[in-house]
Amino acid sequence: MEAIRVLCIEDDAETRILIKRGLEQAGIIVDAVWGGERGLDAAMQGRFDCVLLDVMMPGLDGFQVLRTLKTQGLTKDLPVVMVSARDDEDTRRRAVAAGAVEFVGKPFQMKQLVQVVQAAVARRSGKHG
Repeated sequence: MEAIRVLCIEDDAETRILIKRGLEQAGIIVDAVWGGERGLDAAMQGRFDCVLLDVMMPGLDGFQVLRTLKTQGLTKDLPVVMVSARDDEDTRRRAVAAGAVEFVGKPFQMKQLVQVVQAAVARRSGKHG
């Protein structure tokens, strides 16, 4: 099976490193970038299987990035998992309404994040497991 490639868009350096290390330990290839603008640029250039997207970021926030991704041909079908410390029902509802396939509140268990990413990619490719 080909390795999953994930784009992590996160403004907090510590969280970015934690996610990158944790997913890589699970055999997932991770490109981690700071901020919405860089994240959009990377998403448009790379071939990713999934995007992990922080909600609260300076400049373009996660919702703006998500809306843009969903309007572009190359990225409109890309599964996006929103990750945020703002873990309330309204934020979760907004994330799903904007096109996120899943929402993970911070702090999270790395095992949970790995499972969410694998499930999102499997759903997209039609594979189960």
